[in-house]
Amino acid sequence: MAFSLENEHYLKIKQLFASYPHLIASDFEDRIKQSIRVLHFEYLWGACKEAQIIANKNQSLILFDLIMSLYNKRRESHQAKFLLLHCFENALRSTMAVITANAFNQTQDDWFLQSSSNKTQQAIKQKAHNIATHRNLNIENFNTFQVFDLFSMGDLEYILERHYSLFSPLFSQSQIYKGQNLPIYGTKAHLISTIDRIRNARNEIFHNKPTKIKFQKDIEILLLRFGYNLFDATQIIDIQRFIKLKFIYNKESK
Repeated sequence: MAFSLENEHYLKIKQLFASYPHLIASDFEDRIKQSIRVLHFEYLWGACKEAQIIANKNQSLILFDLIMSLYNKRRESHQAKFLLLHCFENALRSTMAVITANAFNQTQDDWFLQSSSNKTQQAIKQKAHNIATHRNLNIENFNTFQVFDLFSMGDLEYILERHYSLFSPLFSQSQIYKGQNLPIYGTKAHLISTIDRIRNARNEIFHNKPTKIKFQKDIEILLLRFGYNLFDATQIIDIQRFIKLKFIYNKESK
């Protein structure tokens, strides 16, 4: 018999509920195997193990529906973390771009084209030019935001670490938001370790991996320091307004 990955994992899932065979409906195998083919398996496996714990206390449930409900909670949590990290990375990049441009531009937005005796300006400029050259891009008609779009999250962290003095007031000065004292990041080491932890979480989430890294509190603090209203950003939009499906999904098959 040919190897079947979905069958191998289906048997593991079925074994979780070996004490409750009545919960395995006639279509359970087909539906779980289809789920194995299209869903994130680590989240699906976690949902199955959580369903096993619930089944130990309640044997009158509909097993597949329970598993999907638990899976969807994991998926929604992943999507929420993705949104938070996406908001943070955009805000960090734009904030650093504004600080850099305001520090080094004279009369127009061309600091990344001009020679300067300022070591920080030259270093950031050179980093941008190196990336642009590698990608065969001409940045002569770029603006600062387009320049900073060249930088990865790791590049932004590198720039913060190497040129901390340029950005330090944003992180180390006392700041109050609606009567709430925001924690400060008083040293370069404190800030960089925080950014690095957020970056590692970002890489895991953006590459579709569950993460155990704690980052939400620091993202809230940093975004408030940037002047970013995270409450408004988390009022989730109706995604169906932006994704226009081309096929009919709720029509009964004949």
